[in-house]
Amino acid sequence: MIVEFFALFLSALLGGIAVALRGALTARVLQLLLVFSGGYLLANTLLHLMPELFVSNVNPLYIGGCIMIGFFLQRFIETFSRGVEHGHAMAPASHHVKHHKIFSFLSSIALHALLDGTILTHGHLHAHGHLHAKEGLLLGMMLHKFLEAFALMSVLRGFITSRRRSLLYLVVFSLASPMGLWLSNYANHYIAGCGGMILLAIVTGNFLYISATILFEATPGHHSNQVMLWTSLLGASLAALVEFLLVFFLN
Repeated sequence: MIVEFFALFLSALLGGIAVALRGALTARVLQLLLVFSGGYLLANTLLHLMPELFVSNVNPLYIGGCIMIGFFLQRFIETFSRGVEHGHAMAPASHHVKHHKIFSFLSSIALHALLDGTILTHGHLHAHGHLHAKEGLLLGMMLHKFLEAFALMSVLRGFITSRRRSLLYLVVFSLASPMGLWLSNYANHYIAGCGGMILLAIVTGNFLYISATILFEATPGHHSNQVMLWTSLLGASLAALVEFLLVFFLN
């Protein structure tokens, strides 16, 4: 768990620091990375998380309902988070933003990040009842955290002039997913079995919403864009390859 903890923390921290190097990271490169991560997360959700849910002992109807809850929960969170969790970096025009709006924005994105961290505590099955590793999912999460933090700091730069405060918020955000990982692992004996699967189903719905939104928004006006299409397919293919290789070598 220590490796996952620091991997999530450092990937988010580096994403925020990268805002200072924005000249070296063009908008085009960031957009391609975002689309790649969208494809990767969607494939991980369909090939990694959902199969685990539907082979559990929980009623599939309950699983589907919790996935739906997670989907719309993320939609609700987005009303406060400004879409940072799927790469939006639109800062407000004015620096004079009320403190309660900043608090609601930061709280919602931290809640999303906390939920993200919980999925890495689950043992991922299966063929023949063996466990297989979480490296593929962790890789996707690291890229996701990097891009989230980049978007978050871009937004904060729009209405917070203090670098010290911005850095403090970045550290808090960077710790959110690792804390979700730690809390979920600590409480695992309380939410084991059905409880753990229900939590995983909610986060799966969360991931479905985010990955689908990233891919839909990659082509403004819904015009055909071959570069974005192939980039998303590359991300999905890499996730699928990692999953199948892990299953092949670990089973």
